Amino acid sequence: MNLRLLYVGSLRAGGNGLDRVALMESRGFCVIKADRHRYMAMGTRFERSLAARLNLGRGVRRFNLLLEAVAERDRFDVVFVDKGVWVRPQTLRQLKSCARLLVHYTPDAQFREYRSRKFLRSLPDYDLSVTTKPFEIEDYRAAGATNVMLIHQGFGGRIKPVPDDDIPDPLVSDVCFVGHYQSAYAHILRLLADRVPLAIWGPGWTEYARTHTWAKNVVRGGALFGKDYASAISGAKIAIGLLSKRIPETTTTRSFEIPACGTMLLAERTNDHMALFDEGREAEFFSTPAELCDKAAYYLEHPVEREAIAAAGLARSWSSGYAIEDQFRSVIDWILCQITPRAHS
Repeated sequence: MNLRLLYVGSLRAGGNGLDRVALMESRGFCVIKADRHRYMAMGTRFERSLAARLNLGRGVRRFNLLLEAVAERDRFDVVFVDKGVWVRPQTLRQLKSCARLLVHYTPDAQFREYRSRKFLRSLPDYDLSVTTKPFEIEDYRAAGATNVMLIHQGFGGRIKPVPDDDIPDPLVSDVCFVGHYQSAYAHILRLLADRVPLAIWGPGWTEYARTHTWAKNVVRGGALFGKDYASAISGAKIAIGLLSKRIPETTTTRSFEIPACGTMLLAERTNDHMALFDEGREAEFFSTPAELCDKAAYYLEHPVEREAIAAAGLARSWSSGYAIEDQFRSVIDWILCQITPRAHS
């Protein structure tokens, strides 16, 4: 098998796009990359903001021109678009003309949070749309998606326990939260910081800490990527899993990555979380800020119980197939089922 796949998406160092490319290559695809990340820093600060918020601007135009040029000169078995919020409908039609299958994937809430007119107008042209958000399945169908597949977000190949000796001291903590700033997160984490030693990393937190006294000694930095991300989670005794209040989220990427790093997950109690991990044995959950604070304090004082939960959560992550390679197996198998018979005709 020598199937050619065009990957369209961000290949930022430390990002999950690299994991998805590696998976495709491991299954025998020859992957040609169209990296959106290099275009995200193009233009003035205003233009970059416009591209991030409204999917407009110089970088967006240049990226579409790149894709159109690729479509004119090459042919592929599969075009795999990862978060296609920048891809214009006319560009996507050109890509479809040079490929046998067109697949879209996103781990984000594409309708409720990262809405893009370009994506919505293009959706019916995809042969398969893959989402990790069960609450958006009907949105995809209503918008004209041909085939919709639901998978877990899972954890990538670079997410694994980091040995204590390899974790820098600034990334070691008792309790940590790694994730972007939201006002709802700040409210609950402020209460937690009054009870236990807390460390926070993520986009928007350093700006928040400049004007909020409680956060100045708690926020340690901005976004973490790659090994630093895995080290900060591995270096914590307990890691907190909070869910966005802007969308009806029931799990998040951290739901999988924290246990996969061998750290005890203490997350919001949802039916999906409780289906993924046995409460009190493989993870811990909370429904109120008081329960969060009480459980964090308890497990800091009971290391044997805490470490047993962390170990069981790590084992469950692998035994139940939460790794991205396991989650993406259904996607790749679907692709191969569609194109392999034609490849051998």
